[in-house]
Amino acid sequence: MTVVLALWLSKHFQVARLGATLVALAPTVPGAYLAWAAYRDDRREAAADTDAKVKTLAAVVAAAETRQRAQLIGPGAHRIDVAFHQRTEPANNATGAAAHGRLTDIVSYYQNLRPARLTITGEPGAGKTLLALDLILGLLTHPGRADTDPVPVRFSLADWNTDRPLQEWLAHQVHQQFRDHGITLADASTLVDGYHVLPVLDGLDEMDTDATPAGRRRAARALEKLNAYQDPTGSAPVVLTCRTAQYENLASLDLRMREAARIQLDDVSPGQAAAYLTARSTSPDRWTPVIETFTTAPGGTLARSLSTPWRLNLAATAYEERHPDTLAYLREPDQLLTLASPSAVRDHLLARYLPAAAHQHPTHPIRYRPDQTHHWLAALAAHLATTAPASTASSTDIVLHQLWPMAGPRRVRTADALLGALLALAFTALVLAQVPIGFSTKQLFGASAGVLVALGTIWQASRPLVPEPQTFQLQRLRSPTHRRKLARTIAMGLVTGFAAGLAGGLVLGLASALVIGLVIGLVFGLVSGAGFGLVIGLVEPLKDAPPTDPRHPVRDDLAFGPAVGLVFGLAGGLATSLVSGLPIGLVLGLTLGLAGGLYWLSGAGRRYLVFLLCIRGRLPWRLGTFLNWSYEAGLLRISGVAYQFRHRELQDWLTAHPTP
Repeated sequence: MTVVLALWLSKHFQVARLGATLVALAPTVPGAYLAWAAYRDDRREAAADTDAKVKTLAAVVAAAETRQRAQLIGPGAHRIDVAFHQRTEPANNATGAAAHGRLTDIVSYYQNLRPARLTITGEPGAGKTLLALDLILGLLTHPGRADTDPVPVRFSLADWNTDRPLQEWLAHQVHQQFRDHGITLADASTLVDGYHVLPVLDGLDEMDTDATPAGRRRAARALEKLNAYQDPTGSAPVVLTCRTAQYENLASLDLRMREAARIQLDDVSPGQAAAYLTARSTSPDRWTPVIETFTTAPGGTLARSLSTPWRLNLAATAYEERHPDTLAYLREPDQLLTLASPSAVRDHLLARYLPAAAHQHPTHPIRYRPDQTHHWLAALAAHLATTAPASTASSTDIVLHQLWPMAGPRRVRTADALLGALLALAFTALVLAQVPIGFSTKQLFGASAGVLVALGTIWQASRPLVPEPQTFQLQRLRSPTHRRKLARTIAMGLVTGFAAGLAGGLVLGLASALVIGLVIGLVFGLVSGAGFGLVIGLVEPLKDAPPTDPRHPVRDDLAFGPAVGLVFGLAGGLATSLVSGLPIGLVLGLTLGLAGGLYWLSGAGRRYLVFLLCIRGRLPWRLGTFLNWSYEAGLLRISGVAYQFRHRELQDWLTAHPTP
């Protein structure tokens, strides 16, 4: 418009060439200024928004990892100040690494590295994850931390399909874990691409099984991509954890994280073990025989078996269990002296850890019997063991909406299809009860359409692939920006619905009465358009859940499908009621909308419910409640959308011991 106005002025005023040019350009000045001002303000807002997202991310990570560390440490917050030493690699070592260090000085140790790349290795249960958590929290609470410093975020490498680029996967993980705190996918991409996120990658050893050929290992591809991960100064900061045996196996193939310092966690010393058991016990004298054995036989079976924080926590938990009525201790620690081998000590402690942890649950200690807990967790562990051979499947993650193959893939799909057929049959009976039977063209057309919809529903229910859960992002209504976007999407939905309703009404009107056709088309189009705009504005695929509760994806998906289906069912019911009457129209529309929403929009939630019906007897009906109880008891931990066993040793033991 500015250009057209300028040309018109230059043509009609007929001034000198210079004057004409000035007159022609003058109207463009306000537009140019507004464009520049908008660009400037947008840059300022983007920079300010990025800084705000960094602060938000730091606060959320600090709160979540504080809870996670408290759960790993156990009652009393007694930590073992584990020691570590540097393992020098043949080449490409980071500079600034000291020969030795301890958990309490891990932050200063890491800050001295150039580049800031650290590989943490250790034996199972040595405290790799706990050391990583202390590093994360130490960096976030360090007095010298600036608001613009990268935020350390922990990721489970078991989830990474290494065919996907590292930064793309990191961005999706950040978005999925922190979406409920306003971190959109665009925000996450900005944070990752701007190196505002320090990846703390946990569990390189959990990416493959021992039987995976070396050339097909995801861990090998992960190391290649980590070595190619660069920032403007060179190799980008990364923290990696892995079991010693698996890392050395990769290193023997010349596969390791380059430009990094590698540290190896040391065994817990007899003195540290004695101090920990004494601090954890309410009656330290009970542990005197065990502590004396640490001193007299530091290299003996018991000292070697209790040389990691994980095993010491097992022992303290198992032998602090009391009778619920008399409060007498159920067992004495000197039983450990009778065990002849490290494997016997391991099996002894794990067998007693599960019932002890259940009885010491902070809020509901007797909600589930120990034998039930054992059976159900063992069934889940066995299922994870069968998924391990898959190249991209996680052998550690318990994700509710991905558990359905556990009951038998064909069985669940068949049951889902049968339920869809029964629902279609019930709806057909409802229609036949309201509509007279005949063989007119309209009735045959309607019957054919109904048959096609029923067949489509049955096909949808029997599909082997289930869509990701959906969720309503109601927190977007708190943001003025998102409220404006929502208003725009609803307006677009209304315009689109009006156009579609007008076109459909004209077609329907040509077949019957024009006015009736237009009214039906416009009512259906406007209501559906508004509902569609609302859905676009508030709903998006959920590939993960808030980190605080992995039960949310299934819950939200089951709410999403029927809710959206009812909106469109209401639109169809109101349109139909103009011909058939309001009661019949609403009953047919809402019933069809509810069924359609359940079978066409809530795939993950519906499949989960069918799975629970098929798995009855092997798992509890309220599986999510049980898993959350197990997490609170310290038997499981949470990683994003997934539950995981507290330790891989516990998972493997339950797989090998399905009965108590």
